[in-house]
Amino acid sequence: MNKVFLVGSLSPDLDMRITNSGKAVCSFSLTVAFKTRVREETDAIDCVAWDTLAEQIGQEGHGGRRVAIEGRLHTRQLEGTDGQRRKVTEVVVRDIEFLDRLGLARPG
Repeated sequence: MNKVFLVGSLSPDLDMRITNSGKAVCSFSLTVAFKTRVREETDAIDCVAWDTLAEQIGQEGHGGRRVAIEGRLHTRQLEGTDGQRRKVTEVVVRDIEFLDRLGLARPG
C-alpha cells in the first residue's frame, strides 16, 4: 500500500502550468512541522497535483494556507542541466482539504 497523509502549510511559490497535452499541473512544497526530543523542526515536502485538483490548488492555494493532503509517494529520475541524473521523490496529491478559511478574521 502506498498512501501518504500530511497536514502542513502551502509554500508561497506554487508552480501552476498547463502541459503540452493541455493538462493542468501544480507543483508546490508542503511545510510540515514535527517534534523531536529536543525541538520542533520542519520538513518541506515536494508535491504535485494534476487536472481539476491542480486548478483548485492554483485558485485557492496561497502561501501559508493550512491544508491536509492525501496521496501517494512517487519517485522518478530527471536529467539536470549539467547532464547528471537525479532521483526526485514527491507526493502525487489525490485529495486536498483547506483547513483555514480565507477572508475570516481570527479572534484576537
